[in-house]
Amino acid sequence: MEEKQKQALKRKLLKNLRDYGVIWNEKKHQVIVEDFREVQRKLAERTNSKGQGYKSKVQKYLAQSSDIDISKISPYLVMVESRDEHQRLWAYATSHWSVPVTVGYGRRVRYFVFDHQNDKLIGIVGLCDPVIGLGVRDDKSIGWTKEQKMQRLYNCMTAYILGAIPPYNCILGSKLVALTLMFPKVRKDFYQKYKDSPSIISGENKQPHLIYIDTLGAFGKSAIYNRLLNWEFIDYTKGQSHLHITANGSWELIRQVVSEDAFETYKFGQGPNWKMRILRKALHELGLSEEMLSIGWQRGYYRCTLAENWQEYLLGDTDRVVWKTFSQKDLVSYWHERWVTPRLDNLQTRLELYPDQ
Repeated sequence: MEEKQKQALKRKLLKNLRDYGVIWNEKKHQVIVEDFREVQRKLAERTNSKGQGYKSKVQKYLAQSSDIDISKISPYLVMVESRDEHQRLWAYATSHWSVPVTVGYGRRVRYFVFDHQNDKLIGIVGLCDPVIGLGVRDDKSIGWTKEQKMQRLYNCMTAYILGAIPPYNCILGSKLVALTLMFPKVRKDFYQKYKDSPSIISGENKQPHLIYIDTLGAFGKSAIYNRLLNWEFIDYTKGQSHLHITANGSWELIRQVVSEDAFETYKFGQGPNWKMRILRKALHELGLSEEMLSIGWQRGYYRCTLAENWQEYLLGDTDRVVWKTFSQKDLVSYWHERWVTPRLDNLQTRLELYPDQ
């Protein structure tokens, strides 16, 4: 590519950043952001909004305030299938997120969380393969070596999206959705889905025991996981991200700079984060610093462990799993007793004031 073309692409990329409230200081090699929430809101508006177009087609799954008796909320999980109806409902649900929603990568398990009392949608949760390199997880949470990680990362998944949709989101429904990941059904579904699938990294047929689930708070710490049973805050991430570039319309610009061969390397196990590697190459080609990825958007890192001996297992010290004895009934009862009953009057008022969808 000629230098003149590169300079034109560079100008377009920098303009896209400015349009979403991200300024690149060329002299200091520093990203300047005045309002992270506003940046994320704008990016989410661009990436998630198309799901709103499905509202009329999924209306039967959407609760009105009058459909809900808070004291009778009882969730059940339905695995998301590839059929059109499920895809439309998923897209609609994600349109409520205030941060850009990615599709996840590698292995994926997605659930709708419905309410038994009315068969309406409470929320959604999606699990995907974790990134290879994440210091806060590797060093501060699990404490494994590179070799241990390559053996047991297979037993970890990341909740890349998790939460409730209106009106359940105004009555602590997101905390309930987070608890559903501890339903025995989740780890059993995971085992059934991947029991005959070899690991992409090693090619081995590993035991697909879902031992460890992690997630990142959208803006620092998250109210969803705060003081919630079995969810633990560990620390903050370093503040690097690709979303302020890849979700603002610049991904097509990047594709013009990086060779097609680089895009063909997209597979789990070929680096800590595929898009970050691609972006570093592109930024170098355009004469920009990779410090552009250091946006300073630190996210809270949380873990949810499903086995009593989770650390021993992930370090490779045992092949035997001692599962934590969570039951669906007990987890739902905990949500009602700990979070709902003490606040019932306030939650009821919130629900009654919530505008119908």
